[in-house]
Amino acid sequence: MQAALERWHYLIDKRAQQMDEAYARLGRSSADFWNRRARSFHQATKDNALSDPFFLKVRQAVTAQSSVLDVGAGTGRFALALAPLAKQVVAVEPNSAMLSYLRQEAEQKCISNLSYIATTWQEAATDVQADIVVCSHVLYPLREVDTFLAKLDRAARQACYIYLHARHFDELTGHLWRHFHGSERCLSPSYIHALDVMYEMGIYANVEVVSKPPSWRYHNYEVAVEELIEQLILPDNERTRTELRRMLEAWLWEKDGMLVPPVSEMSSAIVYWQR
Repeated sequence: MQAALERWHYLIDKRAQQMDEAYARLGRSSADFWNRRARSFHQATKDNALSDPFFLKVRQAVTAQSSVLDVGAGTGRFALALAPLAKQVVAVEPNSAMLSYLRQEAEQKCISNLSYIATTWQEAATDVQADIVVCSHVLYPLREVDTFLAKLDRAARQACYIYLHARHFDELTGHLWRHFHGSERCLSPSYIHALDVMYEMGIYANVEVVSKPPSWRYHNYEVAVEELIEQLILPDNERTRTELRRMLEAWLWEKDGMLVPPVSEMSSAIVYWQR
């Protein structure tokens, strides 16, 4: 029987190879992916934290005396939402473009108890700790996930909360990938694979599967094409844009003045444990 970590490595390596090959055909790499996507990611996530099941779960553990560590904070969706509830929030985020949006939002909201560590979690100091550690949608590309999880566990004085997909957006767009690339999309590991690795590590976590509307919403087809050209690693030319738009017009739904994927809900998992 394949060990959980071996299975994780297999999924990571297979996806990485597929993506590297797709980028190589374009003469590019994934190195600046989040620099290119920071703005759209911020727009898609900045206003939905307070109703998100992950925030609703974590806030039950946070008090006015709590310190919170948000690992892979991105543009600050949860760090900003948790700051008014906590004594202190520390956001760990290596991408300068993402961190810039986080800082701007904190300044606009006059949040003074939020500090920043501008590095990866792997490179962060080993003595960084907080009462509550949160980590939202970060694990997917990490090959050495066991080392990453062990460091999260050591950093949490009271509890650790990890948010992971049960169903990937890449699964929804699989037909688009297949059309343009001629192969099935290799998916990242999901919560069940992380849970299996944790079990092998001796971390016996709780799991709560939750559902919420998809966060991928587009103002118009031009925006949708722009986003999916990037996500599907496609050549940015008029022929591809025209063909992609035609397919999106047949696929996306209109809801509340926005274009959305044809699903009402997406499932994720809150994986958490007490120290």
